[in-house]
Amino acid sequence: QQQQQQQGDDDEDFVLEFDLFGKVVPDKVKAEVLKTKVEISLLKAQPGLSWRSLEKGAAGPAAAGLAAAAAAPEQQQGPPRTYPSSKATRDWGKVEAEVKELEEKGELDDADPLGGFFKKIFSQGDEDTRRAMMKSFVESNGTVLSTNWNDIGAKKTECTPPEGMELHKWQE
Repeated sequence: QQQQQQQGDDDEDFVLEFDLFGKVVPDKVKAEVLKTKVEISLLKAQPGLSWRSLEKGAAGPAAAGLAAAAAAPEQQQGPPRTYPSSKATRDWGKVEAEVKELEEKGELDDADPLGGFFKKIFSQGDEDTRRAMMKSFVESNGTVLSTNWNDIGAKKTECTPPEGMELHKWQE
């Protein structure tokens, strides 16, 4: 049973009391008082069940629908009905399985395509290429990445900060 009480401008209480057509989830009841109206949002306890009216006492096919739902609850367990105006639903369990499969194969498209490109070069390169990439990156503090071991192996890689930035050495 739902009851609402409101204090009016003339100091009289306004009480509205009625039985709802079906059960609701009490924790999900929201009420918002606006200038011209009061909005009350209710979450149905049985999401697939269609209420023909808000009140339980309304006669007609709605009461038969409630009785049918109570008699055959297994029919209500399926996915909620969709309407032409509804957005297409997505099976997130299926999406998660696809992502895990791509991760296992190493084919997951990262949000950083450039980083993925360098990972691919590193993983498919020979030993000299990997050695050159690691040495150049570490010695330059992340400012140089080279794949040419003949050039990088012969000398120390200098740190070359981006234009407009300057290098500061760490002081202990």
